[in-house]
Amino acid sequence: MTTAPILQRTALFERHQALGAKLVPFAGWELPVQYPAGILAEHHAVRNGAGIFDVSHMGEFEITGPDRNAFVNRITTNDVGQLEPGGVQYSALLTPQGTFVDDCTVYRFDDKLMIVVNASNTARAWEHIVDQKGGINVRLKNISPEVGLLAVQGPRAEEILRPFAETPLGDIGYYRFTVGKIAGAQCFISRTGYTGEDGFELYCRERDTVAIWDAITAAGAQP
Repeated sequence: MTTAPILQRTALFERHQALGAKLVPFAGWELPVQYPAGILAEHHAVRNGAGIFDVSHMGEFEITGPDRNAFVNRITTNDVGQLEPGGVQYSALLTPQGTFVDDCTVYRFDDKLMIVVNASNTARAWEHIVDQKGGINVRLKNISPEVGLLAVQGPRAEEILRPFAETPLGDIGYYRFTVGKIAGAQCFISRTGYTGEDGFELYCRERDTVAIWDAITAAGAQP
């Protein structure tokens, strides 16, 4: 008899259940694939209003130390030297032979870099990054279990988030981020996303995800 694999769940699992979401296995996680209103309604919410996505299953790696820029330049295809603090860069992780590991985004802080990878490749990408470290003077930390991630996307995203933000969201340019609070919780507030609409990705402490979700959905963002 084959035992079904144990799936991971985000902090919002009970919220998804309560909303009647169809939950499916994905990359070792049990995640919502659609809600009762249907995917067409969700599509229109993102195109005409604001949708909210639980993407807490994504992988986040922190790189600190004096050689962090050189190290990330070695393992990705873009040049982090072109980033100022508060900048975000779309890039890709490659093997030394030039084959593809995963696409990623790179965040530059004053004192560290953060690489964000897809959930389906988190373990592989982390193993690859650790293998590439060698004697380079960097410190690597897989912070994925500590991080919750919500994407609020659509033409009304800024309007809906504004009452909960202590930081002027209009000052955050495309592919830029800042550190601030949303609904009283500390976040990295990033003007990024994969929907083709304006929007934000909110990186928060895993334990704060539910409170932020509740505030934003009550204000009109549609799951």
